Amino acid sequence: MRNHLIAIQGSVSSFHDLAAKKYFGEDVSVKECGSFKEVCDKIANNKVDYGIIAIENKVAGSILLNYQLIENYDLRVIGEIYLPIELQLLGKKDSRLADIKEIISHPMALGQSQLFLAEHDNLLVTEYKDTSSCAKMVTEDSSGKLAVIGGPTLAKAYNLEVLVDNVCDVKQNFTRFYILSKGSDYVSNPNKASVTLQVLNEAGKLSTVLDVIKKYHLNLSKIQSLPIQNNSNAYPFHLDIEFDDKKVFETCISDLQKETVNLKVLGVYRSEAYKPKLINELNTLKNLN
Repeated sequence: MRNHLIAIQGSVSSFHDLAAKKYFGEDVSVKECGSFKEVCDKIANNKVDYGIIAIENKVAGSILLNYQLIENYDLRVIGEIYLPIELQLLGKKDSRLADIKEIISHPMALGQSQLFLAEHDNLLVTEYKDTSSCAKMVTEDSSGKLAVIGGPTLAKAYNLEVLVDNVCDVKQNFTRFYILSKGSDYVSNPNKASVTLQVLNEAGKLSTVLDVIKKYHLNLSKIQSLPIQNNSNAYPFHLDIEFDDKKVFETCISDLQKETVNLKVLGVYRSEAYKPKLINELNTLKNLN
């Protein structure tokens, strides 16, 4: 069986790496990328089979840039994965919290630890590209004054000490990731779709869109407004729509096109509960190619 090559933002043992292995299996090969843009670029240019990018976090919210990247590179959402996020403050072995002068991490991890950081506002806080790279920097720091906010796997992977456990602002935190493909990998019996659309800046236009979705008894599990570009007179939104019958969803989309501008279906896929069967289908497709 062919081992998929998956583009991830960050390094091995980062949250993106963990999400890729949770979705595709432990034996997956990853291509480390320095940015979300690089992930999308490698997918678009056939350097990898698939890519995975974070799209929202329970605490920090949606990553708006990534919606735009998916559209700009004309990629397809073929799946999703939810990863529980536990955050700890990690330092070198035998170090103490009192020794720490600077905390480093990915912006999303820092954004999810604002209450802890506010309690230690005497410490310098610096953003870097991913938690795994930060953990490596801590291990290589000879002063012992550097610490990283990251997940428990980093402590084991880089032989670090847990200085403070559970620094996340809320319990039961999670990050949702999109699985991306260049092509339109066929998924049988999908039950979820990601859609972008624009509505004219006129009274009641968004309400009309919601009424169409309600008419077909579909579940709108997410609606996210996006930044307006080029002083447009239309407001962009991202929607996640859940359905039981794909034909009903397609009819709904046909009606929505009459009420919106620039509507695009980014992907039709299965929610995370259907992941195992989906992986078997993707393996079959890749082996046939």
